[in-house]
Formats: sequence, structure tokens, C-alpha cells
Amino acid sequence: MKLLILGNHTCGNRGDSAILRGLLDAINALRPETEVDVMSRYPVSSSWLLNRPVMGDPLYLQMKQHNNAAGVMGRVKKVLRRRYQHQVLLSRVTDSGNLRNIAIAQGFTDFVRLLSRYDAIIQVGGSFFVDLYGVPQFEHALCSFMAKKPLYMIGHSVGPFQDGQFNQLANYVFGHCNALILRESVSLDLMKRSAITTDKVETGVDTAWLVDNHHEDFEPGYAVQHWLDMAAKQKTVAITLRELAPFDKRLGTTQQAYEQAFSGVVNRILDEGYQVIVLSTCTGIDSYNKDDRMVALNLRQYVNDPARYHVVMDELNDLEMGKILGACDLTVGTRLHSAIISMNFMTPAIAINYEHKSAGIMQQLGLPEMAVDIRHLLDGSLEGKVADTLGQLPELRIRLGDAVMRERERGVRMVQSVLTRIEGEK
Repeated sequence: MKLLILGNHTCGNRGDSAILRGLLDAINALRPETEVDVMSRYPVSSSWLLNRPVMGDPLYLQMKQHNNAAGVMGRVKKVLRRRYQHQVLLSRVTDSGNLRNIAIAQGFTDFVRLLSRYDAIIQVGGSFFVDLYGVPQFEHALCSFMAKKPLYMIGHSVGPFQDGQFNQLANYVFGHCNALILRESVSLDLMKRSAITTDKVETGVDTAWLVDNHHEDFEPGYAVQHWLDMAAKQKTVAITLRELAPFDKRLGTTQQAYEQAFSGVVNRILDEGYQVIVLSTCTGIDSYNKDDRMVALNLRQYVNDPARYHVVMDELNDLEMGKILGACDLTVGTRLHSAIISMNFMTPAIAINYEHKSAGIMQQLGLPEMAVDIRHLLDGSLEGKVADTLGQLPELRIRLGDAVMRERERGVRMVQSVLTRIEGEK
């Protein structure tokens, strides 16, 4: 059986990396003989962070070439592509409409040919199909349909759906894939509310829960060892931050308001006698356009005792982050996957909701109180919530252990089910 996993933009986002690593670990445990290729927009850094070969994403390279086209003609083509390209692809797939006879870019034709090598395509999860990210998110799926290959979408959050063209493509793609396996139920509610077809929806989990903890064979590098030693010296709370854009406008807040509010949480943690380690799920490795470390450094100016506020500047992979988070007492994460990675390594975590996905994940886990709306950060009430949580850690750890075990079991069944179906289709 030969599979292609795509849709994972970069392991420079360690949440994406954990999602991908968990799926690979599960496939390896269930069907070690399976040949699996992985595709990413940033193959060099992703390969290093995952410690396995990763292919480049040809559709991303094509998009970059098109966007960089020079001259008036280049600009005109860019506008036309943005407006019509996905309609042309959809017409090709459905073999209907006036656009079906328009030639598609060579990159799509080549990509469809490449897909013919595989028994099935897995579009790995995460919060990938979001209206704010636009219609290009559907290109890989449409090409999979053109190649007539089974397409399984595993462990997704989808929506919101507040854009007509995005919704049209979502309706087609989600209705024609072999399965859209959601990692939480809030996405299903959004689909129903926006009249997006739910015929292929199944319930599943985030594949980051399936990351093997490597208790027996993990050897920390010098940077990881440094932070493990640091966490061992004093009671420690880990936090993760982010640049809120493009969600700031939808949330009706600003980056500065978010950072100042988070400094209040940090100062409360310091007052409780803990030190703070700031880990970054996203860094600017390999020209990735998000770097949470810069937000962490900027927030330092508002911290009362900077000597106990430590910003990790090292390039760590998601497994190394998990080991460090596992050595902390609590994680307060803006990035959902810092919370998932933390809990997978048995450290309780509070996830701050700036999208629906965090609430849905915690709800499914049976720990709904550990998802806190970003409004509670902005109005200061999260400070008290964090202090209360620090007082309840022993009881919380017991509940967490049971919840994570249940989620992992569901995840293994989910991957097993997909592999069985793919084998039946060969």
C-alpha cells in the first residue's frame, strides 16, 4: 500500500508537525509495511524537524511563480487566476459548465500525474479549511478527484463559512471525498448552520494525540537538556503566544491589547511562585511567515520580574517541545497544539480560544473548563482561572490521564478504519 499525505504546510508550525508525526506513528504501528510519502510547502525544514524525507509541494511552487510574475500581463493573469482558477478546476472535475474547456496550468496536470502513483491520498488535519485562508486550500483535493484517487481527510476542524465561493468549493469537496473525519463537533455545527453537506462527515480525533512519547529511547540534545534542567530547578508554567492576525479583526481586538492582557497572566503566575518558560509553536525557520518568539520577546517589557520569564529561542521539534512541556506543571497556550502536545505528555493545559477549534477539542476530551474564551484573557479573568488551576493540579492530572488514554484509543481506531478501507479499494 502506497499513501501520500499532503495538506501539511510546514513543520515550522510544530502543531502541524505533531499532527503529521502522530498520523505517521499510528500508520507505522498499525501497518509498518506501508509506503508513505509526505508533502510540505517547506520540505527542507520539515524534513529536518520530522527527521524523515519530505517532498516539496508543487502546487505551492506554482502559486509562488504565478504571484511573482512580472509586468502588466503578469498582474492581469494573477487577478484572473484568483477569480476563476478554482472555478475552472471545479468545472474540470465535474466536467460541466462553460469553463471546463479552458486549459489549466501545467502544474495542475503534472500534479494529477504524480498522484497516479498512490493507492490513496490522505489530507492530514488541522484547521486547514478556514474561509479566511481562501479557496486555494481546495486545490489538492480537486486534483485528487481529477486523478480519481480515494481521498480521506483525517482529523480536521473546518469553517467558519462566511464566503460564498469558499462555501461552494467546501460543499463539493466535503461531499465527494471518501471521508471527512472531524476532530471535534463544533465544526459539524458550523457546517450545518451554513448548509454545507455533512454526508461524508465522521467523528474522529486530532492526530497529534497519537504522537509516541518515546519514553524509552528519547535522547535530549543540549538545548532540550538545558530547558529540562531549568524546569527541574523551580516550579514552572509554560506559555505559548501568537500574532493574532488574521483573527484580530474578527475578534475585535488588537495585538497590543492581547500582549498586555497576557502579561497580566504572566505576572500572576510569577506572584504564585512559578517561573515562566515561553515555548513557540511557530518560528520563522525556512522563511515561514510566523514567529511566535518575537511576540514573546515583545511581551517581556510588561513583565514584573523578567529574570523568571524565559523565552526559548532554540529551534525545537514537536517531540522535543513535548518533553519540555511534560516537565512543566501547567501550560497556558494560545496555540491549540501547544495545549494538545502538553496534555499528550501529561501536563495539564489551558487553551485560549480565538477560533472554535479549541473549545471543541476540550469539550470532546471531557475537560471543557480548560478551554477559555479569549475575552476572558482580555478582561483579566483568566488570571484568576490560572491561579485556581495551579491549586488543583493533582486532581486534574488524574482526569487528564484518563481523558488522553480515551482520545488515543479513538485515534487508533480512526486510523485503523481508514487503512482498512484503503486496502479494500486497491
